Amino acid sequence: MMKKQEEKEREEWKRKIKEAENDKETQEEIKRQQREWEEEKKRQMREREEEERKRKEKHEKQLREKQEELENKRKKFEREREEEKQMMEEEREKLKRERKDKEREHEEKIKEMKTHYEQLEQERNEEWKRRKREDEERQMEKRKRWEKMMEDLKREQDEEIKRREREERERTDREEKECDEMKQKLEDEIKKMKNKHEDEARKQKEELNDFRERKEQHIQELKERLEEIQKQLNEAKRLRQELEDKEKEAQRLKKEQDARWQCHVM
Repeated sequence: MMKKQEEKEREEWKRKIKEAENDKETQEEIKRQQREWEEEKKRQMREREEEERKRKEKHEKQLREKQEELENKRKKFEREREEEKQMMEEEREKLKRERKDKEREHEEKIKEMKTHYEQLEQERNEEWKRRKREDEERQMEKRKRWEKMMEDLKREQDEEIKRREREERERTDREEKECDEMKQKLEDEIKKMKNKHEDEARKQKEELNDFRERKEQHIQELKERLEEIQKQLNEAKRLRQELEDKEKEAQRLKKEQDARWQCHVM
């Protein structure tokens, strides 16, 4: 639009000069005014070019600053991504060590309970053998006493013999009953201890499973965070590409304007 206006004004100056062909003084004055007009237009053009140059320099500076900002963001994202990867690797190693420690601890507990159970079983067998031996010894002693009693009671009445036999039977039954009760009590204690160890083993197994589930959830959260950082990095790359496209467009417009100005000068 400005160029068309200038062309229109130049045509007007040419018309005025042509109309003043018969008046040389007026024609010279008009030419002088035209030169002043041309000088003013050139001055305005230089001012516009200077403003355009400053604007381009400012724009280029902003582009450079934006590129530096994007580059810093990219480096920051890459650094954070490497740090996240390192953290994930360390976390995996930590989980691996903790899992091995838990499994080893669980195996040691099982081994300890097995050893304890075997020890209890061995003690029960030894106790049973001891009681059996004592019972046999008592029976032997009973037989000896019985034989001696028979010899002593040969001279006594049958009624006294029956009374003593009855008392001996009652005492023997009572001792055998006490022995059976003691044996049953020991077996109940062993069974209770076995159930307790089995409950502890099952509880430790459940705690180990809960621990594994929490660690797997934590790893999943770290993966999701890494994906979010990757999305931010892709967005930064997209913005950088847009800035490069704008810079190319600005260079293209500058070349077109320079070409138009050269055509005008010619």
